[in-house]
Amino acid sequence: MRIAWHSIFAYTGSVLAGMISIRLARHFIRDQRVYPYAIAVFVGGLITARLGHVADNWAAYADSPEKIVALAGGGIAVTAAPIGSTIAGLIAGRWMRLPMGFMLDVSAIGIVTGLAVGRIGDVINGEHHTVACSALAWCVRYTHPETLGQMTFVHPVVVYDALVDLLIAALAYTYWRRIRGRAPEGRAYLVVLGVYGVGRFVSSFLRLDPVVLAGLQEAQVLGLAYAFIAFPLLWLLERQGRARIGLRPSEQAQRERSD
Repeated sequence: MRIAWHSIFAYTGSVLAGMISIRLARHFIRDQRVYPYAIAVFVGGLITARLGHVADNWAAYADSPEKIVALAGGGIAVTAAPIGSTIAGLIAGRWMRLPMGFMLDVSAIGIVTGLAVGRIGDVINGEHHTVACSALAWCVRYTHPETLGQMTFVHPVVVYDALVDLLIAALAYTYWRRIRGRAPEGRAYLVVLGVYGVGRFVSSFLRLDPVVLAGLQEAQVLGLAYAFIAFPLLWLLERQGRARIGLRPSEQAQRERSD
């Protein structure tokens, strides 16, 4: 049995994501509920990421559906992970009586940072084939016979994704610190979801992944869905937040009791 670099850095990224999320959650949540919550978010994201990979490569699983549960051949589609993470986070947050918007915020910041770390394994393995690239100084090609990389010069798209993930994490963290503790919460989560969706939609034009709908890849379809959901909701929550700031303290307290 061999352990791939992808697995090593995926695990490292997951641990880092949990550590960051728990550390940020400690601003308001001092008890042990953050640990089962983090596990629930991780498992939920892993399930839909696996299902996304299966859907994207259904021909390889159609005749042997037992491979889906057995994780045969590995493979996850991280673009599908936010679906399961969000659902699991909402369920776990409600069950454990945690502030759901706040927990989604800190989870999203940790997760997108962990995704960037996980991409290191993709770079080493040469995963995710992309279009040709010759005019840029950072075009890459793989010569080692045991990698999955292309032997012609191509775009290092996973490096692009990792840099975008780090940028999103920095943007969301800065924004979260400005709005932390002020209702409505969940806005940093929407920033991560929306910008991540746009980033994956754009970077996927460089990928050679299967087309699933209207000439778009699975990651592009999901990315558009995330953006179209996140940005309108973010605009509405921003309006609510500004309206609360404009209220006198007594009016704001009354509004919060009614909410």
